[in-house]
Amino acid sequence: MIHAIFPKPNRGFATIALSAHQSAQGPVLREYRDGRVVIDTGRGQLTGLPLNRAPRAPVWMPIFGLAY
Repeated sequence: MIHAIFPKPNRGFATIALSAHQSAQGPVLREYRDGRVVIDTGRGQLTGLPLNRAPRAPVWMPIFGLAY
């Protein structure tokens, strides 16, 4: 049996807000459909919304043709 090994895609780095005055940055390990990401901080994994990415347009935007 042949097993193919595919490299993981490089998702880059993300910065997430922990509070109003603290943030964490690290490589992205996982991305969720709602926009949240899981990053590796070196001390563990954290989940949050990335600060350094543009927000996604809602699913219904193409239906109504509104500018975002």
